[in-house]
Amino acid sequence: MAENTYVLSHSNGDAVVIDPGCNNESERRQLEEYVDSKSLNPLAIVLTHGHFDHITGVAWVSQRYGVKTWMHYADSGELRLASQVASVYDVVMENSFTESDNYFEGEPVLRFGSIDIHVIETPSHSKGSVCLYVPDGDLLFAGDTIYNGTIGYSNDGFAPLIKVIKDKILTLPFSTMVYSGHGIPCTVGELRLPASARR
Repeated sequence: MAENTYVLSHSNGDAVVIDPGCNNESERRQLEEYVDSKSLNPLAIVLTHGHFDHITGVAWVSQRYGVKTWMHYADSGELRLASQVASVYDVVMENSFTESDNYFEGEPVLRFGSIDIHVIETPSHSKGSVCLYVPDGDLLFAGDTIYNGTIGYSNDGFAPLIKVIKDKILTLPFSTMVYSGHGIPCTVGELRLPASARR
């Protein structure tokens, strides 16, 4: 199950790891080599939601870099189910992660060194799903809310998810780069195009 792990960084080296799904030695080494090659200083882990494929590397990243984890409180229950759900997909979580260090509710601005992350609540894929908007750089980390060319799976039906995407995501600047939990990036402008007009 391919999942995108992101390292958001500032020019001064401050960094935040988003959705670390690195679940084996090769993937952990790849992340470590990237951080080292850029001389980055990870300050925190932030999760878009608590599904197993987005958290399998949290314990390792936390221990390796001495950082704490932040996520929406509404997804705290997902963490305790993660190993069981992973086993359904024949995935063994090498490092257990059942409780976040920090929880937030609502739509706060998370500040880590020189990095400001604006939380956008987008419940549907999970109760605590969020997107992470970074105005400095015009970036959106969308988790499993929306992908290039499609929307995420919704446990509450698609109408609430479509509404939150229209109200909170498609209203961002067209130039905003959208980095999803799976697949390739796109822009908000591309998301607004009809399917027939997309590349």
